[in-house]
Amino acid sequence: MYASKADLDKLIAPDLIDQLCDDGPGGQAPDDVIAEAIEQADREIDAYLGQISPVPLSPVPPIANMISAKIAIYNLHRRRPHLELGEWGEEYKRCVKLLEKIAKKEISIGTPDDGGGQSQAADPARMAVVTPSPYFDLSDF
Repeated sequence: MYASKADLDKLIAPDLIDQLCDDGPGGQAPDDVIAEAIEQADREIDAYLGQISPVPLSPVPPIANMISAKIAIYNLHRRRPHLELGEWGEEYKRCVKLLEKIAKKEISIGTPDDGGGQSQAADPARMAVVTPSPYFDLSDF
């Protein structure tokens, strides 16, 4: 799994997660509900990332961890149709847009398969210089 309950707890109050998972007596165990929400999120992520990289991802890039946690919370909210999705509906849309950009290789997830395995800054022999555009055309001098 790309995320854990601890990752969800960082994004939303644990009490709210417990409420979203509580099916009452005879219902699914809350840990099972959370695991299923995360697995659904991971399958959705794999559907996009499988276009550019072997899945499941190992090790899990931080961006996949974050997207999995956010989509899992969205999935938990969808279990309660009487609740408005609010910010989590918008967050889900942002995650899907991000996944689409990753699948189009517009954004790197940091795996060697997508060309982002090693950042340029990690190579001590490289240096980048950024300068502003010149104010004057010096080619005439």
